[in-house]
Amino acid sequence: MNTGKHTTRRRTSPATMAMVIIIALFSYTAGTRFPAAQETGALSSAASPIQSDSSQAGRICCFFPRDGQKAQNELIRVIQSADKNLDIAIYSFTDQSVAEEIVKAKKRGVSVRLISDREQSDGKYQKSVLEKLTQAGIPIRTDSHAGIMHLKVTIADSKIATTGSYNYTKSAEQKNDEVFVTLNDPKIASGFEKEFNRMWNDQDNFADYRQ
Repeated sequence: MNTGKHTTRRRTSPATMAMVIIIALFSYTAGTRFPAAQETGALSSAASPIQSDSSQAGRICCFFPRDGQKAQNELIRVIQSADKNLDIAIYSFTDQSVAEEIVKAKKRGVSVRLISDREQSDGKYQKSVLEKLTQAGIPIRTDSHAGIMHLKVTIADSKIATTGSYNYTKSAEQKNDEVFVTLNDPKIASGFEKEFNRMWNDQDNFADYRQ
């Protein structure tokens, strides 16, 4: 569901967004250096994501679904990797396969929390996903402020974080020009976790989800 709150924004290409994210990470880590993504030509191998040098402490992987790089598989891998905590802030969420993996994480004892956008959560297909999560005992909050909750973030055990333009929808995986980024670095993931906790505990701008 499109809302009128952001129709005037200029669209940013996934490649540009990926570069902005990576540049921001260089600044955020204050001296922790990540190497540039390895050369892959013009994304000549459609099945392979762009990756930083795995010999370094932190590793960044970028997936472009329309080039055949399966972002959904990587998202599910991150969800399955969670042992203790799984926190998700997602704008649009209609992918039942991803929802099922989140429910499985809850059933194996992982503490799961989810934040989503209030208006997106009123949509028919997103309601179906959120109902499944609610029935599994997963707490959900939505924004109550004037803006939108536009993050697309998953954090596993404060060790891995994901971000990018990629919503958890079939359209993002199969139709749209998107980028999905995994950040395999505890320092970065902890920063994401700190912001998630700030939002979760903000009683003025977020409220418990009610169908």
